[in-house]
Amino acid sequence: MNLKQILQTPHPFIFNRNSVIIPFVVTVLVVLLYRPFEFAAFSFFELISWSLLFGFIVALTVLLVVKSLQKGFPNFMLEENWTIGKEMGLVFGVIICIMAAFFILFYLQNPEVNPLLLFREVFVRTSFISIFPVLILVLYEQYYHQKMKSQEAQSLNLELANHHEQMKASFNSSLQKEAKEEKLTLRAENEKVALSIDPKSLLFVKSDANYVEVFYLSNQKIQKELIRIQLKSIEEQIPQTNFFRCHKRYLVNLKHITKVKGNARNLVLVLDYCDEEIPVSRSKSEKLQELIQSI
Repeated sequence: MNLKQILQTPHPFIFNRNSVIIPFVVTVLVVLLYRPFEFAAFSFFELISWSLLFGFIVALTVLLVVKSLQKGFPNFMLEENWTIGKEMGLVFGVIICIMAAFFILFYLQNPEVNPLLLFREVFVRTSFISIFPVLILVLYEQYYHQKMKSQEAQSLNLELANHHEQMKASFNSSLQKEAKEEKLTLRAENEKVALSIDPKSLLFVKSDANYVEVFYLSNQKIQKELIRIQLKSIEEQIPQTNFFRCHKRYLVNLKHITKVKGNARNLVLVLDYCDEEIPVSRSKSEKLQELIQSI
């Protein structure tokens, strides 16, 4: 695997209160234990005060940078497209902003100091303190989440293996018989009938802006129907039994899942007859396990 492939490897984007609290705590401990920037000469009270100030600056910088990027570049910050490269870029961007904040703080404290020398000092010491822990943290997160998702996928695959062949045989048999079941009728936003199919033949539905793409089987071949309607409205038209909204853009037929894959970011579903792999949102993983076990 070359560097480009490594940087494009899926990685979880996790931002919660711990994403702010942990940098605060770590910074306070680093200042207290390592005592950078000549803090060794400070009294204990001064050291505590500076460590809390540094911790606050770091935590606030993390919060402001992430929130600003989410608001200004929402497509770039999508969790479903997050990679190791983006994670490292975000972290190093935060570090640069922290360096700038430290530089401004020290310069305001000592305006007579040569700004270039001060910036170099802040850059070198902040880099020394931050870069290696950041690299180790990113690599550990990748290993940990990859391992967890792989185990989760393996567990789900065992569940699927127990009954998938039986389900597939039953499904093929039902397609060969004259359809007696009530058809699934899907209507567009103008209330006109857009598609009428056997519910068992529906594979998945994919949202595409103001439209949805409905993928279904006809004569053992995948067909696609484009309907002008929101996915939420289609979800209301489809019976909840055996169908699952696994992602904000996907609604999937649980009966057609043949395999579950896992990467560090999320789970991915493989369906019968279908080349496209269906992503599962992190928040939907637990529900997916419950549904597969109850099929």
